[in-house]
Amino acid sequence: MENTAYRNAMELLARRYRRPERAAARRGGDLYRGLPQLREYDGKAAALCRQMTTAVINGEPIEAYQKGLEQVQRDKLHTLAAAGIEEELLRPQYSCPLCRDTGYTEGRRCRCLTQLLQKEAMAALPAGVLAGCEGFEGFDLSYYGDAAEAGGRSPRETMRNILNRCRRYAADFSGGSGNLLFMGRTGLGKTYLSACIAMEVAARGYEVRYYPAQALIDRFERVRFNREAGADDLTAMREILSCDLLILDDLGAEFATAYSQSVLYQVINDRMTEGRATIISTNLDLPALSKAYNERILSRLIGSYTMLGFVGRDIRQQKLARRREGNT
Repeated sequence: MENTAYRNAMELLARRYRRPERAAARRGGDLYRGLPQLREYDGKAAALCRQMTTAVINGEPIEAYQKGLEQVQRDKLHTLAAAGIEEELLRPQYSCPLCRDTGYTEGRRCRCLTQLLQKEAMAALPAGVLAGCEGFEGFDLSYYGDAAEAGGRSPRETMRNILNRCRRYAADFSGGSGNLLFMGRTGLGKTYLSACIAMEVAARGYEVRYYPAQALIDRFERVRFNREAGADDLTAMREILSCDLLILDDLGAEFATAYSQSVLYQVINDRMTEGRATIISTNLDLPALSKAYNERILSRLIGSYTMLGFVGRDIRQQKLARRREGNT
């Protein structure tokens, strides 16, 4: 994942790597000034290594050089021990001994880099997304009725299926996991489950961006019309189009203009073409979407998104009613 989170993590690792290297060099300089014979041992070792390399190239035996290197190392350790100095003082003390602060060990990503990616990805989510989101476990199905409705399913069963679908999506996420369209009236849990997915996917180190539809359009508009656009707006535009998962919340609540439609089409179409995952939530149903958006946008939503219809009664109102009952 060559993205902002990755670059930030690698820059941090580079700084971590330089600190112990410099510290070890300073300690080494002090030791070498006090024990000049250490430099002699290093010179002997370097000469033996050059001779051994030449022998390998010429197909000659190298055992004598190996023994010579081992002896030089023993002499160096003996000199250090006699001065009461541990060899570890000459070695850099890395934050991660597994990869020595390079981020990779044996060609594979080290766990320290994975942890940094997770931290960076989580930091990119808006604080409002994280606040109040208790994860999938906090999604309370008791707010949905268990009486069967038309079609034979109860709202609770329908929402349990949607919850499980969202869990699987987050657990199995990869950059090409496909697109979801959350549909339903306000207060049914669309934003909450979007936040759950965002948090879990970001915690695995993927680059996630979360925008209300109007805020996303505003970013593009400032750059397009040069209305106090800053470097962060340009960066945001690139990330919106290239991030591993884009969550576009509250589609249909934005101020509708020809430009807003062109921005939404660009984002939806470009990400679809690149195979990048997008989740969109809206309070509109299909007939309302068909009236609000042009055919190009609607055809991509219908053809490239898995639609999940949220049902039930407004949870916010139910919570308020429960609090009132608890106070009486």
